Amino acid sequence: MSAAPTTTGPEAPFIDTLSAEYDSDIHAAHRRARESAFYARTPLGLIFLDYEAVHWLLHERRFRLQGNDALDLAGIPAGPLRDWFGKILSNKEGAPHQRLRRLVSRAFTPRQIDRLRPMMRATAQEFIDSLAERHASEFVEDFAAPYPVRVIGSLLGVPASDFARFHAWSRDLSLAFGSRIASERPRIEAALGNLCDYADGLVARLRRKPGEDLTSALIALESAGGEFLDPDELRAMITVLIFGGQDTTQCQIACSIATFARHPDAWHFLAAHPEHAMRAAEECLRFEGSGSGNPRTALEDIDYRGLHIPAGTVVLPSAPAANRDPKVYPDPDRFDLLREHDQPQLTFGGGVHFCLGASLARFEIGEVLPMLAKRIPELALDGPIEWRRGSLIRGPERLPITF
Repeated sequence: MSAAPTTTGPEAPFIDTLSAEYDSDIHAAHRRARESAFYARTPLGLIFLDYEAVHWLLHERRFRLQGNDALDLAGIPAGPLRDWFGKILSNKEGAPHQRLRRLVSRAFTPRQIDRLRPMMRATAQEFIDSLAERHASEFVEDFAAPYPVRVIGSLLGVPASDFARFHAWSRDLSLAFGSRIASERPRIEAALGNLCDYADGLVARLRRKPGEDLTSALIALESAGGEFLDPDELRAMITVLIFGGQDTTQCQIACSIATFARHPDAWHFLAAHPEHAMRAAEECLRFEGSGSGNPRTALEDIDYRGLHIPAGTVVLPSAPAANRDPKVYPDPDRFDLLREHDQPQLTFGGGVHFCLGASLARFEIGEVLPMLAKRIPELALDGPIEWRRGSLIRGPERLPITF
């Protein structure tokens, strides 16, 4: 890894973001560092820690998403992973990004999401019935992972018989978004190849027999007389939707249950007041969000709040840190389902790269939390939580609970 450009500014603390201690309790590390400065140094660049700085960075156009820069640092100059990184929406900038986002937004409508709500409830009920019979669970395997697989699969027109396959591929592909890209490259690229082949097959099937799903709607753009996705763009869009719609939501649901297991009074309140489900989901997203933020690379020399940021500097806008900034959220380490959010939480990012699937994720979380609270009221941890290591998508790897 090449040396980072030299920044100048107030003396800042160091956070070892590659350590197991950091992954197990990122909030303590952020809190200590934020008492000294609005940013910290890490092995991979800078990390911004207060709400003002994170919000600024998410909207600042003099940075680009790290994208291929991360592959350069990992020593991956070519290959299928680099090709895919260059095609997906989240790594596009400027006019190409606007075009892809505009096209998928035409198909990714509130109607598409709304039609899934009965299926969300029925799927959640099926898994909850299974949980309630056992009184104990490894929650990630039993609920948090399979539930969003079914939702995103139904959205995209994937047959139920294929859900388990693309769940395994999505789990492996998540390793591309973190610090283990180089060491896990064979596993990542194998999963990517399988997902791309699957997407091609799905498109071919839905061309012959379209349905009410999002993939069919994306294909239909070709005959609508305007802009449409070419075959490479369509493949990239489907793979990133399969991955993003499954992995990030899995982590957020698991983060939410881990939080409630530590706050039984809030769990009992939600069971008694399911009308607060969406507010509960929003507080979970603030308090323990699964999105750490996507690193940015400075395109030119930039000065911000006394900090000189040379071109080429990598900066991470830490949503978990911003979401617990006491200047914006009084008593930020208090989990409060009735908290008023004067400023929006930043787990879904901001600016032109705001998460396209934010509405779907909110509905998924908001549907399942009150159902779980009602059926498994005495929720508690049944052992230590094992958190993911070195990933920008945070969440428990294992979450043993009893109820």
